[in-house]
Parts: sequence; structure tokens; C-alpha cells
Amino acid sequence: MEKKAISLACRMDSERAINLTKKLFEYLVKKGEIVQLETRIAPKIFPHNGKDLNEMNSKNTKFIISIGGDGTVLRVANSLSQLDPPPILGVNIGSLGFLDESNERNIFSDLNRALKGEFILERCGKITPYIIRNNEEYKLDNALNEILVISSKTTKVLLVSIKIDGVFLNRSYLDGVIISTSTGSTAYNLSAGGSIVKSSLDIMQLTPLNSFARSGLKPIILPFDSEIEIKLLRHRLDADVVIDGQKSFRNVSPNTIIKIRKANAYSYFIRFSKSLSDNYFRRLRKKIIGTIRVPLDDSPEEDSNSHF
Repeated sequence: MEKKAISLACRMDSERAINLTKKLFEYLVKKGEIVQLETRIAPKIFPHNGKDLNEMNSKNTKFIISIGGDGTVLRVANSLSQLDPPPILGVNIGSLGFLDESNERNIFSDLNRALKGEFILERCGKITPYIIRNNEEYKLDNALNEILVISSKTTKVLLVSIKIDGVFLNRSYLDGVIISTSTGSTAYNLSAGGSIVKSSLDIMQLTPLNSFARSGLKPIILPFDSEIEIKLLRHRLDADVVIDGQKSFRNVSPNTIIKIRKANAYSYFIRFSKSLSDNYFRRLRKKIIGTIRVPLDDSPEEDSNSHF
């Protein structure tokens, strides 16, 4: 049976990421592993070793190491084979890296654990936008985090009609709408006032951006098999559809319908924890919500009022 490769992808505008990728390449080669480099980093390390991300799947790739931050993870996740992707081991070089499992300091010890199979896999669902125009449906790329529908003119608000599973929900003026997965609930959705949703829950979340005060549209969590329909109603005002902050489909014209559905695709992440719950809440506490140090003997000041 042919041995699978370990693949490397990295953020190209960071010398730290590139240098760490070189060190990982050399380390894995010394370990006797087959190492495959993403096409765009290959010329800087081993020019004849490049492979496109969309050619990497679980049959030819043991796992892929993504060196950068959440943006790099999203790019990798959405560029890999969507039918049968290999697991991703994220290495944070950026400021937050919520999706990343490792960092510069721990990656070599974590890599040894991964090579021994001492990890669990987290499966994360995706969603897909479709553009409906003149009764023709055009499928766009899958999203791991979110799909953003936003006004093409930053000073003008959209007027949209929203249906859920074919049932009218709301018509309102707003800057835009975010449709996020549970994975993306801690990203743009959270900044816009949406809820944090544990990544093991397969849901869609609809979160309006600056909706008109009397519209009544609030964040809403829906089953993963829902269909969300957004119709652009404002004359002479186009919208942009942005997928995971990576790809933009610009100037979508009025009267166009945008539908979002569950994708028939998943991403898989390597996690070094005893359980997925332990891993998720540890990352959430460390990278998103934080904590404060409170003395364990803290108590309110004694009340001088009489007691019954």
C-alpha cells in the first residue's frame, strides 16, 4: 500500500510562517515521511514538490499542516478536495487562530503526537450559497465560517426580503446579513451580536448587520437542513456575496435571489484533547471569552441591616 504524504501550506506574506514551514519540511523528511508542499510555497523550499490543494484528499494525504492563522485555515479548508478532504492541523502564527490547534512553540511536539495517531478528529459542516437569476441557479463555493451578503455601496443600505424554508420571515433595511455555521459563530457573527454555538452542533445562524430599528429582525438559529432565501429588493443597489472573507462575488443585481443551504461537504481538524468538548471550551476560554482572577474567598460586604 502506497504511503500517504503529509502536506504543508502556509501564509505567504509572513516570513515567520515561511521559515517555520521550511523547518517542518526538513524535520519531516528526516523522519522519513513523504512531504508534499502546496504549489505556491514549493518554489521557496523544494521547487519540484508542489501540489495543488484541490488535488489533496484523504486517499493521498495523511494530513495537511496549515501555518498561519484562521484566514490560512479557511483558505486551505475551502481549497482542498470538498468530497474527501484530509484532516487539517492548524499552526497559529497570527494573533488569534481560534481554529488552530498548535503554535510555533508546540508544533514539533504536537507533530510527533500526530505522527503517532494520538489525536481526535473534529468534523465541521459547511454551507453553500446559490445565486438565482432568470430561473437559473448558480452554485458558488462552500463556506466553513460564513456567507456575508452586504451592500456594494458602504453608504447605502440594502432592502431585503428573507424567507426560511419558503416561508416569509422579514423585510427590512440593513447593511447586510451574515449566515454562519456553528464553526463560524465565533467569527464575524460574534462581532455582529450573534450567539456562540458549540461547533459540534450542526446549525445555521442568521445575523443581521445594523438592521433598521423597527424591522424586528434579530439573530436566529436554525436547523442545518434549513434553506435561507435572501431577495435583493432595492432598485439600483447591488450587493456583494463574500464567502469566508476569502472570495467575493461582486455587484449582484437587484431582484436576484440568494439561497443558502447545507453543503454536502465537511472539514476535519486534528485536536489534541481527551474529548471534543474539552478541546472546544479550552480554546473558547483561552482565545475568545477569557477569564478573570477572583479570590476564592471573595464575598460581599457584611450587610448592617437587620435580619429576620
